[in-house]
Amino acid sequence: MKQPLILMIMFVSCITACTQDNSGDILFLRPGYEFPYRVTVPGESWKMPASLVEISGLSYSGDGKLACVQDEKGSIYIFNPETGEIESEISFSAAGDYEGIAIVENDAWVLTSNGTLFKVTDYLKKERPDVIKYPTALSGKNDAEGLAFDPLTKNLLIACKGYPFLEERDGSGFKAIYNFNTETGQLDEKPFLLISLDTVRYYRNYDAMNRLGADIQALLDASKGDKTFQPSGIAIQPVTGNVFILGSVGKLLLVYSRSGEMLAVIKLKPEIFPQPEGICFSPDGRLYISNEGAGSEGTILKFGQKEK
Repeated sequence: MKQPLILMIMFVSCITACTQDNSGDILFLRPGYEFPYRVTVPGESWKMPASLVEISGLSYSGDGKLACVQDEKGSIYIFNPETGEIESEISFSAAGDYEGIAIVENDAWVLTSNGTLFKVTDYLKKERPDVIKYPTALSGKNDAEGLAFDPLTKNLLIACKGYPFLEERDGSGFKAIYNFNTETGQLDEKPFLLISLDTVRYYRNYDAMNRLGADIQALLDASKGDKTFQPSGIAIQPVTGNVFILGSVGKLLLVYSRSGEMLAVIKLKPEIFPQPEGICFSPDGRLYISNEGAGSEGTILKFGQKEK
């Protein structure tokens, strides 16, 4: 069994590795890494129709188009950025809590919050595509929210918003990413990546204290859980292979290397990202992030890479 990539950075190493950006949007950059996007200025944006107010997952589907799912309906929506329209709706299951989607060649994989996966085969070519259901060892307690295809291993990565482990142990200091083997239909028992909330909180608090003198306990709310960071989406940058993890709770974007090193902590402005839930890349590296409607329409935003 593969060993997990575990990020456990102590504060001493955090301090030595930390670089601050004067704009306030970059809370941390590992020396030698340059964050390639300017997420304060979308290149393009689209308002979603009523059917995608609750847009919860996003994946590149080919030919410049995006595949989307929403929280409550078992359908895949194909969005065309050129026209700004939903081109088709593919029904695959009954109502549920659908949180992520990943396109793998001709098939679509859809994730529910309890960790169940649906494989929708030849989803664009069949009027009634075949659907295979894969229960996993995850449960509603883990609150799975993000799904991404890993082209290196040909497997899926699942980001958990809730409890990080499969077994009973103290999980209060972590969030977890799991690997699902698409050949065996099995979930690895150990996390692919563990996110240390102490590390994330350090950079958030450092920024808050510098700007506002904020109380570092403001991120802790027993009624809502730890608000430091809760993953809502995950994607792999196709050019570098780095793992991007989006958090609607916490309004952060975290970047990790394949070896599990934290490369960047990026603060997302609430006026641009009211409820960021979905993230994906085009093959040439354009970044797409979707916002679930927070009292208004859902949106999809596109960000090109910075010019060097």
